[in-house]
Amino acid sequence: MKHIFLIIVLICCYFLWEQRPVRYGGGIIVESKPMVTHIAFPNSIETDNYIITPRYQIEGKVRVIANKRYWFDDMRHVSSVDLLLAWDRMSDEDLLRRMLVKIDDRSYHVQMTKPPFQRGNIHDNLIMAHTIPATERIQDKLKSIRRGQLIHFTGYIVDIENRIGNEWISPVRDHWPQQRSSQWVWFEDLEIIEDPVK
Repeated sequence: MKHIFLIIVLICCYFLWEQRPVRYGGGIIVESKPMVTHIAFPNSIETDNYIITPRYQIEGKVRVIANKRYWFDDMRHVSSVDLLLAWDRMSDEDLLRRMLVKIDDRSYHVQMTKPPFQRGNIHDNLIMAHTIPATERIQDKLKSIRRGQLIHFTGYIVDIENRIGNEWISPVRDHWPQQRSSQWVWFEDLEIIEDPVK
């Protein structure tokens, strides 16, 4: 029993080590927001159970400031990983140290832990993405992402409909994701960036 307990402890320690946050020095490390382009005539992607309709193409370099993997969620077969993507001031380590950022039940929460609060709306620099991988390779990458890492991705903001007519809509207004909303994002390509200077 002692050996089994030791193995379990070692596995848990390894998992926690692999999921440790990535930290950089102070300052903005991602300056520009992702580029979002409207798709005039989308071609739907059909699976056995869902119809996925791209509405906007999205591409950019962002910082992942929160992530969550789902094991029992109803939509886990479509999207098993949520990412909170940030740029500009929300990619700044100095600001992030003053915040508690987490994902819970397919939504995100930001709470200030240290004053003073900087002026401006932090939600302008965030996108909450329910990730839908185009391939198993991208799925494996999504599962391996650590909080704080930089990624470059290309894909689509999509709407989803199942075979009985239920819909999951990505709220977009004026060709940009609505503030504090959650987007269903099809990840066509994904690169984890090790060097923040890139």
